[in-house]
Parts: sequence; C-alpha cells; structure tokens
Amino acid sequence: MTYLVTGGAGFIGRATVRALRAEGLDVVVLDSLTYAAHEADLRSIEGVEVVVGDVAEPADVAAVFERFAPSVVLNLAAESHVDRSLEDASPFVRANTLGPWVVARACAEAGVRMVQVSTDEVYGDRDGLPPSVEGDPTTPTNPYSAAKAAGDAMALSLVRSDGLDAVVTRGANTYGPGQYPEKLLPLAAQRWADGATMGVYGDGLQEREWIFVDDHASGILAAARRGASGGIFHLGGDAPTPNLDLLDRWRAALGYPPMGKEAWLAHVADRRGHDRRYRLASERTRELLRWSPSVDLAAGLAATAAWHDANPDFWTN
Repeated sequence: MTYLVTGGAGFIGRATVRALRAEGLDVVVLDSLTYAAHEADLRSIEGVEVVVGDVAEPADVAAVFERFAPSVVLNLAAESHVDRSLEDASPFVRANTLGPWVVARACAEAGVRMVQVSTDEVYGDRDGLPPSVEGDPTTPTNPYSAAKAAGDAMALSLVRSDGLDAVVTRGANTYGPGQYPEKLLPLAAQRWADGATMGVYGDGLQEREWIFVDDHASGILAAARRGASGGIFHLGGDAPTPNLDLLDRWRAALGYPPMGKEAWLAHVADRRGHDRRYRLASERTRELLRWSPSVDLAAGLAATAAWHDANPDFWTN
C-alpha cells in the first residue's frame, strides 16, 4: 500500500510521513516546497519518494498518480497563516480550495481514498457558543479559513456526485518540534532568545485548543483507516487556553525564570476580524475512530522546548 502525502514537507505533513514510515509503509510526497516547507528534514526520513509539484496543477497530480498509483491520498497541502491571508488571499484560494478540488478529482477517477485535512477555524468564532459538532455549518471569518472551508466542500461534493471515497479531518491548533517560526510558540521562542518581547494581539485572551503534532498525525491516519466516507472528524486537543496563559507556560517550559509580563510581552493592535475562541466537540470522533490524543499540553510543551534547545539553528540551515 502506497500513501501519497501532499504537503508532506510541511509541519504536520512531516509528522504524518514519519508515522507512516514507522509502520514500514511506502510513502510518496508531493510538495511545492514553499517558504514554510523544510525539505532537508523531509529528505532525512529514510525511504520517502519526494516529488516537487503543485496540487493545484492537474498535470502535476496526474503524473504522481500515473507513476506511483497511490492507494490512499492524505491532502495536507495548504497555506495556513491567517495574517498572510489577510494581506493576499490568492495563494490561499489556490492551495486551499483549488488544490483539494484537483486532488479530489484525481482520487475519484482512480478510485482512491482521500483524507482532506482541515482546521477548526472553518467554524468561525465560538465565543459564547457551544463547541462545534461534526456537520455544523461552516462560518469562516478570514480568507485562510474561508478557502479551507471551500476546499472541504469541494472534496465532500464529489463524495455525492462522483462516488469519491473521502473523509475530512478538522484539527485544533497544532504545535510541536519543527514548526515554522511565524506561528505563536516558535515565534515567541525566537523572540525571547533574541532578547526581544513577544507581541500578542489585543488583550491576549483569545482561546485555542492545542494538539501535539504527533497526535494530529495519528488522528489523520485513524480517519484514513476507520472513517466512513463522507464523514467529518474532529481532532481536538486540550481545553481552550488563553494565549497569555499558553505563553506563560511556554516560557516556563523553555526554562525562563518568572518575571513580570512587561519584560517579555507587548500588546499590539488586534488582528482584523480576530476570532475570540475555537472549540471542537471531539467525543464522537474519538469513539468512531478509536483515537484520542496521547500527549497533554504540559508534556507537549516540555518536549517541544527540549527540541528547541537541541535544534536552535533548524530554520537557518
């Protein structure tokens, strides 16, 4: 059995590739190697075939299908940084909406199972609302999450119209070793290592669930193997944590001594349309997929901090 992992040079993609190779499975990666990819880390994983190409280009996807005849496709290729999407949405529409459509069409034609990997952000702000359940309407509030919601809809539409065998996973905020330093935790670690303050949007009390990257990868594989076609599966993490609290815990994990927040934090103007809270109801997913996260936030932060200590030059090599 051959797994095709699109976006396999990205953060969650590399963790997923490692999980597959740990099982001795054949893995092919299709990745356009944009700024947040780490090609050297991907190529360090033994036995992985890497193809440079774009999921939004039908010819690139068709060539991989013809050459490798994958049995399962995990579509992790995406642009994922909200701030960048607010400045220019076009790369997000291409990668997050057109890409899933192209991949889904190829999977439908080849009779191949597809996992469309998405995000809790497609449900929009849950401030004052109950957790999102599978099947809730999507109400995205920025170009990134809107493009992701559209990509999910593209894949799910072909389940009905073309008999595509596909599932969608929607994961919480993901963290762990090797994450690109535009995201909250690695950016903070970099800022503090340079002796600078870390900026937080608004009052810093926005709440997010957090899931360790290896748990996210294992959830994707559980959905690939046990999810019923057409299903949506929530890969939630620890209870929503305010960003300020998370950064406090992150500093402690990195070994910084306690000190007043004014020494390491700066409040900056809030992001346009910033969602206050995301929350997933994951109980149904955990029962159906027989999956649950194995790394709690304390252990995950400790493991990530240890990795940062051991790999200070990872993103400069």
